[in-house]
Amino acid sequence: EASVMTLIWSESMSRLDVPRAGTFDTVCAADCLFFEDYHTALLHTIGVLLSDSGKAFLYAPLRGGSLERFLEKAKDKFTVLREER
Repeated sequence: EASVMTLIWSESMSRLDVPRAGTFDTVCAADCLFFEDYHTALLHTIGVLLSDSGKAFLYAPLRGGSLERFLEKAKDKFTVLREER
């Protein structure tokens, strides 16, 4: 089963705030890294959503270095694999 929903990223979000938080096997996001002020909130939100064995797939253009800066922050919390096409 797949579903789509709008979600406001927040550093104060807990698993109590989101139905089924901590149960998602996959989180996909695209073109979300341009506004660097939200990187920390996005990383926290992904962590709240994913199950212990879950994976996040983020798709982003190479634009102004925001991807590289996001990945550096992500390495503190997740195993990061980068693939370019």
